Amino acid sequence: MKKYLSVFLATLMLGVSVTCFAEKESNDATFSIGVKKEQTQQENTKSSIDVFDKGTADTGETRFEMIDKEVTECLLPYKVAVLPYVDLSGLENRAREMVAGAIKEQLKKKYPAKKNSKTQVVANNDLIKALKVTQFENPEAPTLTELVNVGEACGADRVIFISMLPVRHKKTGIMIIAGTSTQTAYVTMKLKCVDVNNEEYLFNQNLEGIGSSSSVNFVRMGEASPAKAAKRGAVNCMKTFLNSFE
Repeated sequence: MKKYLSVFLATLMLGVSVTCFAEKESNDATFSIGVKKEQTQQENTKSSIDVFDKGTADTGETRFEMIDKEVTECLLPYKVAVLPYVDLSGLENRAREMVAGAIKEQLKKKYPAKKNSKTQVVANNDLIKALKVTQFENPEAPTLTELVNVGEACGADRVIFISMLPVRHKKTGIMIIAGTSTQTAYVTMKLKCVDVNNEEYLFNQNLEGIGSSSSVNFVRMGEASPAKAAKRGAVNCMKTFLNSFE
């Protein structure tokens, strides 16, 4: 009899324990749901000002680091269109020509457009026709959709956009009768490369390249060249840009 009574009591205690545990789990779950609901309500009541610094807007901007590497020929079989260069640099004539020539030189290193080149470059006439039917709302900052449309219109697989923003100069040095001087140029370029078929950016970034030119001079003869400094800054930007995608 005592044996059966012990078994009964043990079973009864187990049942009470299970019931208490179940009630605790239920209460914990209810509390958790209540907390989550309160958090959700708080999130829903946040204003657009509260979250404006959270980086929620997707601009497609890339984050490539500067690359100090010579540009080499592309060996992939695709067709590329290079849009007309947008120059907002504020440089004077000779400096503008030197910078534009340096940019063109770097492009031709990657896309030499020789007879045996695997990568083809869209003909200028075909590009002009495409630009006429797909005009940009803002030629200084075309959108992804606009660049894709241009590529489709001229049969390109990739589209490249290059813009030179205002250049800043700084001059340093010591001059009494003879001395040294250095011109430093801070060159900022807006650079974009679009994959037309996948409708996505391969590169979309503003880069700052720093170039300098130094000289040993007598009185005011042989001063450092701001044009050479700007050219070197532009080349540094182009090296990073063209080495960041195949």
